[in-house]
Amino acid sequence: ALATTHLAALLRANRAIKVNIGGAEHYAAVEDAARLRDAIGVPLPMGVPLAFIEPVADPLGDLVSRYARTHGPFTSAEAAARLGLGVAVVGTALKRLAADGRVVEGEFRPHAAPPEVAATGQDEQQPGVHREQQPTTSEWCDADVLRKLRRRSLAVLRAEVEPVDAAAYGRFLPAWQHVRTPGAGRGQPSLRGLDGIVTAIDQLSGVPVPASAWEPLVLASRVSNYQPAMLDELMAAGEVLWSGAGALPGNDGWVSLHLADSAELTLNPAVEYEPGDAQQRLLDHLRNNGGGYFFRQLTDVAGGMDSVLSDQDVVSALWDLAWAGRITGDTFAPVRALIAGGHTAHRQVARSPRARAPRLSRLGRAHGTGLLGSPGLGSPGLGGGRYGSA
Repeated sequence: ALATTHLAALLRANRAIKVNIGGAEHYAAVEDAARLRDAIGVPLPMGVPLAFIEPVADPLGDLVSRYARTHGPFTSAEAAARLGLGVAVVGTALKRLAADGRVVEGEFRPHAAPPEVAATGQDEQQPGVHREQQPTTSEWCDADVLRKLRRRSLAVLRAEVEPVDAAAYGRFLPAWQHVRTPGAGRGQPSLRGLDGIVTAIDQLSGVPVPASAWEPLVLASRVSNYQPAMLDELMAAGEVLWSGAGALPGNDGWVSLHLADSAELTLNPAVEYEPGDAQQRLLDHLRNNGGGYFFRQLTDVAGGMDSVLSDQDVVSALWDLAWAGRITGDTFAPVRALIAGGHTAHRQVARSPRARAPRLSRLGRAHGTGLLGSPGLGSPGLGGGRYGSA
């Protein structure tokens, strides 16, 4: 009743008109009188002001665009039925509007499955039975309406996705990281062997961790039968590599592990570093000459032609380059031996390196780094082993 009262008031004020569209009575704003007359052929009632019966440039496009702006996704048949026009006529107008970017064509609403699929919940083609492909009807939507629908849909989805509390996250993280959980019956991590080490490193690729913590705290808590020789085997085979990311007190430093296949994605940017004369000579030699070098082959390179450096000075120069991320090793044994001789937060016992011919890892071909070999058996510590070029 209230709507009827308002419509009567608008008619008396000459702000609305009553028209017949497709055999049904409709009310329209008086400003649309010319559009309705020229696009649909609606006879106008008496008393329409002359200003509203002047021809407009695109009456059909205006009416179809108005329909699109006031509706969600629709088909051309739905718009045609509302406007009392043919589907082809409305379809042509929609394509013009789409070319101007005012409407978008696509499939926006979910459509019901065929009856046989809805009944069984299966959509498998039976042998020897041909099922006709269901026709797909294009839908249309005003560009601004579609953007608004997407924004509101995303807002609803974001509201449904809520972060878990800290306790739930704390329960999830150790299990996802395969970390041993203290307590009866839950003391063994799920990973084992070389494949387990690869899985653990894959999850932590590129994460800087104190070198003294990698084996006793990180790998040993994730791989049930972890042994240092396993990590050395993977590095010597070129499957895993390590890179330095800065020195720490007590013969320790930040180290990140990487899978060689994805190292280019996980290697961290090199830290700021200004090499000294000895370090620069070593770095240039490793970069320019390639191949692998034992410690004694590099002592003359580090000292240059005019001076001779002690073994300990050469070792220090090599570790400066390693912690700066400029060179690396083909096993973790040099890092292990350095930690055992210092006062780190996670003290380790030095282990004798396995007797094998070290091989270059893939890091020697990435980021301009060289290769720091495993320690030899002579003195000083970390002085032996092989060094390779980038």
